[in-house]
Amino acid sequence: MIKTLRKNAKYFYFLFFLVIITFVFWGVGTVDKPKADYVAEVDGQKIYADRFWRHYEEIRKFYREVFKDKAEEMEKGLKEKVLEDLINEEVLLWFAKKYNIEATDKEVQEAIINDPRFMRNGVFQKDIYFQILKLNRLNPAQYEASLKREITIGKSLQIIASSKGVSDISDDIYIKAFLKSIRDQVNIKINKEAIS
Repeated sequence: MIKTLRKNAKYFYFLFFLVIITFVFWGVGTVDKPKADYVAEVDGQKIYADRFWRHYEEIRKFYREVFKDKAEEMEKGLKEKVLEDLINEEVLLWFAKKYNIEATDKEVQEAIINDPRFMRNGVFQKDIYFQILKLNRLNPAQYEASLKREITIGKSLQIIASSKGVSDISDDIYIKAFLKSIRDQVNIKINKEAIS
């Protein structure tokens, strides 16, 4: 058998080379390729479908835990609400960029140090911080970038609310109206097929 293999080795190498070339040019397949579908685009910033569905499932889970029997009723129009919230986040980030509103590294650090989830006996514990991030499949850079984004959105909302001045309108209604006026200035594309 070894003699036969040695005798036909050149054919084996040719076949092996052919298989490698095939994989190089055509790939292994689409099994592991992530979907690049996006549900919306706000001034060029895409909101990808995986982010949308993750938020959607988190809210559905919350509704089931809190509202139990009424959860199904609460979920009516939930896709539209989640999409609206994600678009508003991007609009607030657009507003923040336009007016140079940004969370500082110090604000991010203070938010982490003062987060009760990362404390033991009222003191920040680095090992707990890393442990919780690891459990949530996050690395510190990802978490801190997400936190920076969150703080920036919060600062933008505070600035918008403070621009109201003295008025009978609630902060919530004022912020919604303000966001609507900003949205009119921003190029927003919605891909409805991605959420159907």
